Amino acid sequence: MGKAAKKKGKNKPKRTHNKAPSQTEEEAELERQRHEVIKQSKIKKKTANRYGVDALLEKVQECIDSFDFTVAQQFCERALEIEPDNINALETSGSLLMETGAIENAIRCFKRAVELSPDSGFAKYLSLGQLLEGEDAVENYQTGIELMLKIRETQPELEGAAVAPVETCTSVPARDVSTAYCSIAELYMTDCCFAENAEDKCKENIENAIKIDPENPEAYQLKAGYLTTIENKEDAKDVMEKSLQLWLPKLKQLQEGRLKEGSDLDPVEVCPLSIQCRIAAAQLLIELEVYDKANEVLDLLLDEDDEIVMAWYLMGWLNFLKGEDYFGNARFYLTKTNEVAQKVGFDDEQVLKHIDELLEELGPGDDNDGDDDEDDDGDDVDINEAKDEEIESDSDDEEGGEGEAMEH
Repeated sequence: MGKAAKKKGKNKPKRTHNKAPSQTEEEAELERQRHEVIKQSKIKKKTANRYGVDALLEKVQECIDSFDFTVAQQFCERALEIEPDNINALETSGSLLMETGAIENAIRCFKRAVELSPDSGFAKYLSLGQLLEGEDAVENYQTGIELMLKIRETQPELEGAAVAPVETCTSVPARDVSTAYCSIAELYMTDCCFAENAEDKCKENIENAIKIDPENPEAYQLKAGYLTTIENKEDAKDVMEKSLQLWLPKLKQLQEGRLKEGSDLDPVEVCPLSIQCRIAAAQLLIELEVYDKANEVLDLLLDEDDEIVMAWYLMGWLNFLKGEDYFGNARFYLTKTNEVAQKVGFDDEQVLKHIDELLEELGPGDDNDGDDDEDDDGDDVDINEAKDEEIESDSDDEEGGEGEAMEH
């Protein structure tokens, strides 16, 4: 029996291990993607079990505070997988998508938030106002303003109450409402300029912006722009001067270190206008031929950041407009504009074309451009060189060099 068993074993076919046919690159990539999907699915399930929506949104805020918007958006997406209709997650995701340039997805998030909660939460309407165009943008700004005004109306009553809901106790600053009115007015000067009664609606919203916040420089600047479009330039100059007085003197003092000792003013409080808004202010001042003030605004911008292409360009343009005596300055600033534009990748074809046209009209000039009228006007000095000379001078006069002299 032992031999028979042995013989049977001999006849048993041998086990072979056939290799699987080699995969093509495309098949290998599909397989890799499939494993990645499975891996991510497991991670999401693990995260969902570990974190609830509130905990995920806390993580989102931590990432936003550290400017890590990509990871913040990933946490938002996980929160929305758990609760697709969580309004807080939708609005936060929309804001992050705006920040990263995913405009269409941001619009979808905000619109879904509006569907879920149309009668509360003004921020989503203001965001849609920024993202949409024309009358759609106007309607969203108007709804946002209505909700803000309701909160402001009820706020005094809530402040006197013993207990009030947290979400309704948040104060809405007058500046926020004023800025929203300004946004509507600007739309009636641009996208909706051909709408029925556009001029009257523009004027109405500007006046509302000033009425609710008489200290908002943006509102006065917008009014000056409106007056300029209707050819009332003298009144526009007066209104523009009022706008400048709300921020320009203090910003000059701050940048020159001349604010009172112990002053803890935030630069944003001193100048609440964005760089883009200050560029617009300089453009308007040039249009109104208030060149000295335009020069001050642009000087401070370049002192703050010497890679603002539009500031260099407008410096060149205003010097060109001032006439032949300033052509050397104009040539210097326009040449500098091209250098900075190339460095930072500036691609506004219309502006670049205008610079080339101006330089062609000015001609080659000489090597002393920017120095001819140095004693007569402050417009003609290379800002960076002037600052370096100032630092060296201060260091020679004061032993050890004070921190103020070295802070550039």
